[in-house]
This record gives sequence, C-alpha cells and structure tokens, in this order.
Amino acid sequence: MRNIAEIRKDLSAQVKLIQGMDKKADEAAYDAAVEKAVELTKELDQASKVEAAQQRLAERQLANLEKEAGRAFSFAKFIRELAEDPEGKSLTGIEAEVAKMGAEEYKRLGLNRRGVVLPSAALRSSAGQNYTTNADGGYAKQEMAPRYVDGLKEKLVVAKLGATVLGDLVGSVPVVSAGAVTAQWLAEGAQASVSKATFARVTLTPHRNAVIGAFSKDLLKQTSIDVEGIIMDKILTAHAELLEAACINGSGSSNQPTGILNTDGIGSVAGGTNGAAISWANVVKLETVVNSNNGNRGKLAYLTNAKVIGAMKTVERANNTARFLLEDGKSNGYDVEWTNLVPSNLTKGSATGSCSAMIFGNWEDLYIGHWGGVDIVIDPYTLAAYGDVRFVLNSWDDCAVVEPKSFAAIKDITTA
Repeated sequence: MRNIAEIRKDLSAQVKLIQGMDKKADEAAYDAAVEKAVELTKELDQASKVEAAQQRLAERQLANLEKEAGRAFSFAKFIRELAEDPEGKSLTGIEAEVAKMGAEEYKRLGLNRRGVVLPSAALRSSAGQNYTTNADGGYAKQEMAPRYVDGLKEKLVVAKLGATVLGDLVGSVPVVSAGAVTAQWLAEGAQASVSKATFARVTLTPHRNAVIGAFSKDLLKQTSIDVEGIIMDKILTAHAELLEAACINGSGSSNQPTGILNTDGIGSVAGGTNGAAISWANVVKLETVVNSNNGNRGKLAYLTNAKVIGAMKTVERANNTARFLLEDGKSNGYDVEWTNLVPSNLTKGSATGSCSAMIFGNWEDLYIGHWGGVDIVIDPYTLAAYGDVRFVLNSWDDCAVVEPKSFAAIKDITTA
C-alpha cells in the first residue's frame, strides 16, 4: 500500500486537473478524470484507516514496553544517549524501541527525517500502564513529566481557552466553514427560491517549528525525575511560545502561520485616533461585534497582555461604583486570560509602539495542527568546549482561524 503523502499528492494533482478541464469539450475525458479522483479518495480513506490502526497499535506497544520496564519513556535519557551517539545506534531500553517506532512512522507517512524521531505515540498520554497498582509496577512508580503534546497544550494559553488542536496530521488539511442558509414562509403552492450556503475554506499546512537549545552533559547524566521535568519544561516552553505567538499575531509571511490579529475579516473595535485607554464600553463592544455576526457560540473568552490586565483591575465600569473591568478573572461575564505574547508595541496615530491588543471570540474556531512526531538532531561537538550538548528539535505545526467572524479585536489600547 502506498503511503498517505503519496496518495494526497496524486489526489491534489488530479483535482487541479479536473478544475482545468472543460466538461463540454470532452465529457468522456472529464468523467474518467473524476472517476480517477474518486478512486484516489477511496485509496486515501483506506490508507488513513490503516494508519489509525497503526497508531493504536503503537500506543499499546509503548504501554507494554513501559509496563515491562516498570518506568515511563525518559526524554532525558533519550537525549543523553543521543549525545553519545547522534545517529541513535547506542540507544538502549524503551528509548531504543521508541526510536524504531519513530523511524517506521516517518517511513509510512512518507516524511523525511533529519535525525532520530520521537513517534506520535510517545508524544501523547499513555493509555496503558499507569503504575497505580503494585502488580503493574507500583513499587517502581515515578511521576514522570507529561507526554510532549499534552505538555504543549498545558503551556498554550490559547489551548486552555478552547482552541481546537488536531494531532497526527498528514499533508495539507482543508477546514471548511459554511455560511447561513435562509428559510422562507410560503403560501400553498408557491415556489421557494434557491438558497445557497456560502462555504469558506482555510488550509492547515505544515510550518517547520525549530526549537534550538543546549544542556550541560552533567545535567543530562542525572537520573532525577526533577531533572527530567526541567528538560521537558524548557523545551515545551520554547515550542509553546513560538506557536502561541503565531496563533495570536503570526504575520502569514516569512514561513509564519497567520494569527488572529492578522486574519482578514475579524471584527474591529477602535479606541481613538491616537488610541485610548481600556473602557467598559469597548470591552462590551468586542462582544457586540462578535454577536452581530452570529459568532456568539462555543468557548467565548477574552485574551490580552499583562499591561491591559493591570489597567482593567483599576478602571471602574462607571465612576464611584467600586466595580472594575476585571473581577475574579472575568469581565462582562466571560473568562479573561493573558499572555505577553499579545503585542503591546502596536502603533495608532501619535501613540507610536505603545498600544496593546485585546481579543474576544469563540476560541474553538482557532485550529492548531501538528504533523507526525518530533525529529531530534543532537550535536555534541559544537559546544563541546563548554561541556554542553546542542540539540535541534523540529516539529511541524500550523494554526488558522476557520471563521473570522467568530473573533473581534482592539489594537489601540493605551496603558500608562
């Protein structure tokens, strides 16, 4: 059976061929091309089912390996042994088996690997061994750091707000949203007018997200579970910050995904010619703009930065009420989250590089995609004089707003 990447490539080419054909000029050729596209679609569906089965098998395989070893897969041990042999030939135990699983997964998916791969199964929470009973390894229990993807979600504020996270993607993934269909009241026997839904499509495509760093050899030699957590936390934080910055304010150019603030069609609330301080009226206007576009569904919340949060805690809704814009983590009845990845250096009129943004919307309509496992390249040579091991962790991610009307933003909030 061909891999999914090959089938997707052929299907995409076939669709483009059909789009460029004139059915009236050669109906037989057109029908043959459509039939070929149908065959490819069936082949892709079958290959996807096989891959899903392979993923479930890999999860069970990893769970069994951990049960037999009485411990979870160790990211620190994985890096430590790669530092001694960057090609991974000297990996031992669970980590060696995981590397084999990663190589097999990339081969199935038709992906080119640069280093040693952590497979998707090793990035998700284990569905098997949990070490909660003595017979299953309770005596050897260790509270390990979470799997990579789950840990990444914990670091992403936008994921906490409700962004839709898609894992184990292959090739480009189109996401379609539909406009409204109009209903009609009609007299008996009257003809209904045709009402068509307007469909919009955004496509998630893999963007390379490279996390580069270094750890000392002395740190990597430690087997402490705390050290495991430190290593995982450092890598997760770097990955999450790059991905979250793209989700919020990605430019859509220079290999970046397009973030919410740069998505065409989102709602807008303006503070003033030269910006304006945050106000109760503008907080409510954000909700009003989204509601006016029928976007008031799903997981609705506000997101801004620390400067605006500080202002909201001291600005009253109305004078002498002792009711503030932000109380108990909520404003206008909705949760408010913050991250300093929401820009505070925007410009409006004479307010140069000092304006902040605030976003309100249905966060379920922000999609985040992850492709395959994580490719790890270890370089024990470049920083050898310092006793450090350099690593490059490559993952492929994307984000996109599938329904712009679900979001609205203020981009000119001034803070003292």
